[in-house]
Amino acid sequence: MCGIYGIASRKSITNKLFHGLKKLEYRGYDSSGIAGISQDRKCHVIKSTGPINNLKKRLKTLPNIFTGISHTRWATHGEPLLKNTHPHHSGSINIVHNGIIENHEDIRNFLKKKKYSLTSDTDSEVIAHLINYNYKKCNDMRLALVGSVNVLEGSYAIGVINSNLPDKIFAASSGSPLIIAKGKNENYIASDISPVLNDTQKYLTLGDGEFAELSSEKVIVFDKKSKILTKKVITTNIKDEQVSLMGHKHFMHKEIYEQKEILNEMKNRYVGHTSLLPNIFGPGTDNLLSKIKHVHFVACGTSYHASLVAKDWIEQHSTITCTAEVASEYKYKKINILPDTLFVCISQSGETADTISSLKKAKKLGYKDTLAICNVAESTITRLSNLVFLMNAGPEISVASTKAFTSQLFSLLLFSIIVSRKHGCAERKMVSDIKQIDKIINSIFRLEPEIKKISSKFKNKDHTLFLGKGGSYPIALEAALKLKEISYIHASAYHSGELKHGPLALVDKKMPVVCFLPDNYLAKLVLSNLAEVEARQGQTFIFTNKKIPRKNKKVEIIKMPDCPDLIVPILYIIPAQLLSYHVALKKKTDVDKPRNLAKSVTVE
Repeated sequence: MCGIYGIASRKSITNKLFHGLKKLEYRGYDSSGIAGISQDRKCHVIKSTGPINNLKKRLKTLPNIFTGISHTRWATHGEPLLKNTHPHHSGSINIVHNGIIENHEDIRNFLKKKKYSLTSDTDSEVIAHLINYNYKKCNDMRLALVGSVNVLEGSYAIGVINSNLPDKIFAASSGSPLIIAKGKNENYIASDISPVLNDTQKYLTLGDGEFAELSSEKVIVFDKKSKILTKKVITTNIKDEQVSLMGHKHFMHKEIYEQKEILNEMKNRYVGHTSLLPNIFGPGTDNLLSKIKHVHFVACGTSYHASLVAKDWIEQHSTITCTAEVASEYKYKKINILPDTLFVCISQSGETADTISSLKKAKKLGYKDTLAICNVAESTITRLSNLVFLMNAGPEISVASTKAFTSQLFSLLLFSIIVSRKHGCAERKMVSDIKQIDKIINSIFRLEPEIKKISSKFKNKDHTLFLGKGGSYPIALEAALKLKEISYIHASAYHSGELKHGPLALVDKKMPVVCFLPDNYLAKLVLSNLAEVEARQGQTFIFTNKKIPRKNKKVEIIKMPDCPDLIVPILYIIPAQLLSYHVALKKKTDVDKPRNLAKSVTVE
């Protein structure tokens, strides 16, 4: 949610700031802006609402700037209007901010008493005035920044420039991610590594309660007591081509097809000939996980759907009880913890605010241990959790998650096997099933032309129902979420047996009903439920490997390849991803950047 990018350099950075800001588009935004200082010590600001390309038209109004900050905003406080667009300024100060300032109204009232005029509806503007107020009192930017954030309640990543100090950028972070990247004759602040990959792979993370002062020559990190900190410089393995389209029209399409390689790499990394390799969740974890009696999953959105699949896997193959909860609910409720319960949080970015809050709460309770499953090594969740499993799926740029979901499922399948071992799970058979993914996935990708053709039947629909049973129900949830996210068609998912308990009232000849029907012991029950849909002239689309005679022209059967029931959730979601993608293309929506959504939801 929102993106920050700043550069302190010896040379003009006007165009570079713009192009780096475009690399942050995937995070979600509704407006953007740049503030920079020219050689004459004047600060220049441009802003626009809508796509970043609207900002490009204003670039020519900027002189050469050598120190600058930029921002993509996703509206929280205040509509996406020019007055609410970052950067915000106060006197010589310009700031960009990600996060939420919970006590902004109190600070606003204080500033009004000090004769400051606030012109926006944002919580962020108060930061600019507060820094200006403190800077005028002490004439020291470090002290002014520390003094200002000491007043703030909530989360923030802040970038600051001061036209009185034209070669410096200042930064602060608490509860919202910010990195400092180190280049040649220039240094950077950014929300993530993507804007700087053309220039450097070296960076450090700014931790909670830490501050930075950057020039083109050096980076100084310090704490609230002005103590200089020594930070580890990290070299990322991410390549610039991983955040480029590589010939695909959209990142979502590219990332759907990357799933084959990612799943194969995970198999090669963790799966042996007849069993999983030892301690893949960390040193000594096989022994630790063998003692777990209960598992408490906490996650949001797509990650929550992955946890529901894991719950089904574990309870099918062991006597372990599992709970799967939405993080935004978990953190506000009373939690009763049974002995030997493992807390497992799941997040693609590792910066999901609700999940972070839940993990912090869990660490104060009586869990056996905490485990984070994440895609970003240097994230808040990985720093907080005792145990960490990295998916290494590479950057996921499209807001609608695809490869992260299947990577989470694969990770959770490995976890499910390990915790189920002592209960006699058939590990050799499960490993054999896992090894079939690479072969079967090719057959699924060959379905794309058929799915593209079917997608036209959704173009003018306002609603869609998704059905599943057992392990297929979370896939129905995820498929419904994908369709909602990028095509803006309202979609709901139900256990197929629940259809007759209310949702059946919605079914008519205008209502598409999509069902995931693997040929297993539940298939006959699902077919009975689908008969109720057909009787009401519902337009039915069935993804199945079961031989079903087509008796009704309103029934579309998408023939899935045979696959073991264990890996059905990993494979059946892929055609659903492709269906959502092609429906969105038909509706001409912004596939990678759906309205109102952000990639990394860093506010609660």
